[in-house]
Amino acid sequence: MDKGMFAARGGLVEAACWLAGIAVLAGMNPVGEHLFSLCPVSWVLEKGCPGCGLGHSIAFLFRGEWVASWEAHPMGVPALLILGGRIISLLRQYRFLKKNQLTYTYHA
Repeated sequence: MDKGMFAARGGLVEAACWLAGIAVLAGMNPVGEHLFSLCPVSWVLEKGCPGCGLGHSIAFLFRGEWVASWEAHPMGVPALLILGGRIISLLRQYRFLKKNQLTYTYHA
C-alpha cells in the first residue's frame, strides 16, 4: 500500500471518529445528571475551561433547542459546522485518492 492510500485511510478513520463523536453528542441528554467530565481542566477548576458546555450545546442543537444551545455555549453552531466541514473534506480526499489510485493502477 502506498503512502497516499495509507493517509487516505487514516483520514477515513478520522472522519468515522468525528461522526461517532457527533452521534454520541446527538444521543446525549444535555439536561441529565452530569456524571463525569473528560476535561482535565474541569477536574481542577470549578468553573471549567472555555470549552465547557460545548457538548451540551451541540446536544441541544440536535433537539432543536436553539436558545438552550446558545446558553450552554455560543460556539456550538460554529463547532458543528467546522466538524461537518472537516468530515466532508476527509471524505472528499479519500474519494479523490481512491479514484486516482484506481486510475493509476489501471494504467500501470
